[in-house]
Amino acid sequence: MLALSILLPAVLIILLSSGMAVHQLKRETAITAGILMKQIDRVTGIARHATHITAEMADRPCDEILEKMTSVGAFTPYIRNTGLIRDDNLVCSSVTGAKIRNASELYGTRLSAGGGGVRIFSLSGTTSVPGQQAVIYAADAGHGMTAFSVVDARHFTDLMNALDNETHAALQLQFSGGPVISGQEKISAHSPVFRAAFHSPYSQAHLLVQTPVRSLLHPGLRNILFLGPLSLLLTLIALYVWRHWHSKKLSLADEIRKGMDAGAFSVHYQPICETATGKCAGAEALIRWQQKDGSFISPDVFIRAAEEHGMIISLTRHLFTLIAEDVSHWQVTAPFHLSVNIAAAHLADEAFTKDVLRLWVTLASSLNLVLEITERSLVEDADRASEKLNELRQRGCKVAVDDFGTGYCSLSLLQRLPVDYLKIDKSFIDTLSSAGTDTPILDTIVGLSKRLGLATIAEGVSTTCQADWLRENDVPYAQGFRYARPMPSPDFYQWYSR
Repeated sequence: MLALSILLPAVLIILLSSGMAVHQLKRETAITAGILMKQIDRVTGIARHATHITAEMADRPCDEILEKMTSVGAFTPYIRNTGLIRDDNLVCSSVTGAKIRNASELYGTRLSAGGGGVRIFSLSGTTSVPGQQAVIYAADAGHGMTAFSVVDARHFTDLMNALDNETHAALQLQFSGGPVISGQEKISAHSPVFRAAFHSPYSQAHLLVQTPVRSLLHPGLRNILFLGPLSLLLTLIALYVWRHWHSKKLSLADEIRKGMDAGAFSVHYQPICETATGKCAGAEALIRWQQKDGSFISPDVFIRAAEEHGMIISLTRHLFTLIAEDVSHWQVTAPFHLSVNIAAAHLADEAFTKDVLRLWVTLASSLNLVLEITERSLVEDADRASEKLNELRQRGCKVAVDDFGTGYCSLSLLQRLPVDYLKIDKSFIDTLSSAGTDTPILDTIVGLSKRLGLATIAEGVSTTCQADWLRENDVPYAQGFRYARPMPSPDFYQWYSR
């Protein structure tokens, strides 16, 4: 009995330490795979977009489209080359121009989308860069042609090598076709390993993570040293207390739900002013979450949590309700623009149009509703987003592209979408540090908005120098601490009336 009393705690500690080590390994593997797959999907989105632009030009001669194609290939991140193929002949390329070459000889395989969709596959190398693996994104361009974009595989292998940690996991990436892309870590075929597989239908990518069993030795011993001094009774008590506390702990999603029920959320309104006169022309509605002790939780924290837990639509609907209650007490001079931020998930939701119209009908005739959409929301499903926004614009709503310049919304896409305003991101306004500052990107954005017939709104204006530049360059609207900070509804209306 005495021996059992001594051995049982030791066995339990060893088993608990081993279980903790396995759990830690699985968690680290999932994190590693998540980081890599997220980057793969990001590169795929950019490559698909570049291929789509190239495919749209398939019905035109190479001499007419070569300049734009070269621009796409040179200035789109991650893209090495983009071009068009007809009957296995490369007829136009951002690298080789209009020179016709055999595509199979260049890339070692026949490039075809196959079935009219998008095909993604890897290559062991090309004639121009032999021995350097690449990933090809091929799409049916119509007119008997295939559009393609080439991404250097080192954009993936470099990240795979960087993600190799103390577990020495070997990462193997394979697309729908072509050879496996591997990191620098290699594992013997006879070594026992833990295997975990991950898949991305969007990128047609399969990731296999192989971690040697010996990697459990270090965390296992570390756990044993930590738990060794504890008696079995203390271990069981601590485990019971932890389980009890964990079961009682509310997730942030539950906290958000309770906060909405308890009326903890409110709306602050940041004035949007005319740069020429300083007159308030509208306001942006910003949701705030105040705790019982008077402190506020950062919107970056709870909005991200709401998106991750599938609550962003409920939170936005709650915001609409709060706005309707606030503005019912206002009397403003028309035209007055009330801006509301729209999440990508809400824009994609079937009930989005009804939700917006429900808010719209509660507003006074002097209030114009402006929907602020990020570039990412527009790029994800441009056709569906355009259809919904067009319907709302016909009812009188306006649309603004928020944080313009920080995403990858193409100019052709921007021309097709129903947009009324471009909001210039604060990062570009911050470049206006002094008079005479050279601001080529900001100049381009302002000039582009004028060419497209769009009004611009500058965000984060905090200095007189910035306000002067915006006024002199015909940027009509601005918001920021230079004019006023976000305020609760009563304070804002008092400020506006004054």
